[in-house]
Amino acid sequence: MKAAEKYRRVFGSISHLKDEIPWTTGLSNMVEFLVWQPQRVLGISKKQYVNQIIEWATVPEMKDKSLQEIKQAVSKKLNQKMSESEQLETYSMQTIGICNAREAVRRVKFFSEDYLNKEFDIFLSLCSDIYLNSFYGQFIKFEQCGSWSTHGNSGIFEFSTELKSMSMDNLSYNHQANILIANELKLDGKKNRDQILKYCLMYKYLLEIGFIDKGAKFLLLFIGGSVVKEDKQSMINQEIAMCQSKPEKYQHLLQPELLKLAANLEVTSISWQSLIEFNNHYLNDNEVCQVEQKLLKGFNQSLQSKSFMHL
Repeated sequence: MKAAEKYRRVFGSISHLKDEIPWTTGLSNMVEFLVWQPQRVLGISKKQYVNQIIEWATVPEMKDKSLQEIKQAVSKKLNQKMSESEQLETYSMQTIGICNAREAVRRVKFFSEDYLNKEFDIFLSLCSDIYLNSFYGQFIKFEQCGSWSTHGNSGIFEFSTELKSMSMDNLSYNHQANILIANELKLDGKKNRDQILKYCLMYKYLLEIGFIDKGAKFLLLFIGGSVVKEDKQSMINQEIAMCQSKPEKYQHLLQPELLKLAANLEVTSISWQSLIEFNNHYLNDNEVCQVEQKLLKGFNQSLQSKSFMHL
């Protein structure tokens, strides 16, 4: 049985992007993130962690020691390493090496783009349709009707679609308005060199497997530390040139159909600071229920605590 089949058997699946995922799934997605990337908790990869323990336990000095003495020696080494790596200032630069629980949480909460992605998944899944219509309406024209469903880069998306050619950050889809928004999140980094063409590949694949409807409008929205200054065509031309320079690796991104999709795709960006300001204006200009007030204010507070806002 394939991994995808095992996952679907245990956790279920979706058959279309219009399928709504409960916001609580965002919590299990957070657990998935930590389980599949244990270095976020340990400070180093699981393999490195195991190798380090074995090395400490098998040095010549341990040869005639009892099991209890070896345990004590290894525990002392671990405590020493965790003490050396811990930082006691919120935005101190990250150190490399084994860390304790407090340092692991600091690194994830303030420095991790993956963790921000999971926070964003939960945030979008709780936002009202009115909010999402207003937010996305800044960037693309569409009929503001129907309801939105949102999907993070999680097991239920990965194993339902079996999309293996790329990893997305977050998708928002409105079935009635027939519009797909790809939210590509960055802390303060630049877009990947093949990112636009890869999203076109994703769109084509989702259409082929029936996860979106034919003719769906498509917007690629970059959300990062600053806005993307280059125009769409310049970015696409750079991606095409890069792919042509390495055809053995990127030939699949040069399909004529993808280039046609890229020409029709809309690409824009917004900074995290501008998103915070949009949320504040939305709160001031609309009669917002208490739950959504707390949601927007809480997400703003979390964004403002990230390291890229301070360093």
